[in-house]
Amino acid sequence: MNPSLKDFFNEEKKRVFTPDPYFHSRVMARVREGKSKADIWALIPGSTRPVFGFALMLLLAFVAVEIFVPQIPERGFITALLESEQTPAEAFLLSGDDIPADQELLNQLMDAEER
Repeated sequence: MNPSLKDFFNEEKKRVFTPDPYFHSRVMARVREGKSKADIWALIPGSTRPVFGFALMLLLAFVAVEIFVPQIPERGFITALLESEQTPAEAFLLSGDDIPADQELLNQLMDAEER
């Protein structure tokens, strides 16, 4: 082979396969750049992003409603005890009397419901 052609190939080989002195800094810069862009939206395919976003928004809306709108019972134990309009069954259950035997209690509750 011609020496000039051989030198040409060696020079090209060095240029292509031998990295320059700043090669490692360029590679590390690309690695750091890739880490900063990795978030949840990069992992989700583009076609499912709107569905996932909508589901997340609905979930947060329901949580906000549950937190900001308290659930107040319509009638609690104290309200039922102090209320003047009580059914006989409620009056019997809320009274502090001794509880009779099982069959007696069942009969009294059934009688109160029938009235």
